Amino acid sequence: MIQLRSCLVINCSRPDRENSPVTARLLTFIALAACLALLSGCAVLPGSQPVRIDKYVLEYNPVESAPGSESELPVMIITVPRAHGGYDTSRIAYREQQFGLRYYSKSRWADTPARMLAPLLAEAMTDTGEFRALSVSPGSLSARYRLDSELIHFYQDFTVQPSELRIMLRAQLVNVIDNQVLASRLFDVREAASSEDAYGGVQAANRASGRLLEELAQYCKTRTNR
Repeated sequence: MIQLRSCLVINCSRPDRENSPVTARLLTFIALAACLALLSGCAVLPGSQPVRIDKYVLEYNPVESAPGSESELPVMIITVPRAHGGYDTSRIAYREQQFGLRYYSKSRWADTPARMLAPLLAEAMTDTGEFRALSVSPGSLSARYRLDSELIHFYQDFTVQPSELRIMLRAQLVNVIDNQVLASRLFDVREAASSEDAYGGVQAANRASGRLLEELAQYCKTRTNR
């Protein structure tokens, strides 16, 4: 705490007739400058620390990978999921009431959930042993399949106890050669949080995304004919 041991006293009760207007303006300027200096000194308190923001990632840890020669596998392009309103941000979302969406103030994702999911989708598809999946822009290379998706929900739900992490993703598998939709499905995964805070939601998000990736990969595997 800063203690002010001196003060500036300006006597305005009786004007000094000997002071010229220039002198009066000078005194006023000095008084204002002193006040500004005192205010700026109190703006930054000694020992104050910046607010720490914790950042988290999504990871995919498959149980096992299927063997296969990638050079002989059909190529699948994984496009970045299109995030619905409220989820195209690195802020970690949660819900306390129906239709409401709020965000943790001291916790963030390292990137938007959609952009973090794209390379994980490619990894999950490759691990099936049926595809050589790549998370790149469409048209950047020759491919047989393309996986498009929409991220509809990605939030921690406090309207239930214990809270749950909910991921809703609509996926569409396309045959690039004839532009035919081979399959389309809505995935809705919920995972209970181990604690009622941001980190509990992050842990649940990683478990939920792992389940989603495995379900989606197996679904695409059964919908393709090599």
